[in-house]
Amino acid sequence: MRWLLALVFCLPVSIFALSDEKEATQEAGGGSSPYLSFCQKRFYEEKEGRLLCNWAVNFNFACFVSYPSNKVIQAGAKISDPQVVGKCDNGEPIIKLFHY
Repeated sequence: MRWLLALVFCLPVSIFALSDEKEATQEAGGGSSPYLSFCQKRFYEEKEGRLLCNWAVNFNFACFVSYPSNKVIQAGAKISDPQVVGKCDNGEPIIKLFHY
């Protein structure tokens, strides 16, 4: 009999806890997370609302990709201005860009 009584009191509490958790994640906002992209400074160009460069996922790849890529980032997706974060072994400056 006690287990039935415990079940009656615990079940509604657990249902409310789950619904509160779901609401909290929905309120936090859906949408995409920001990205961090790297490229060689000499290839960076803003043209017709697009950001063109030899975009790479990290600093090292940006040093090895020596030509502009087909990846295009919309200028409106830019969160921060490009910032020089270092140089490759050949002295080429690498920039990073936060964007959506």
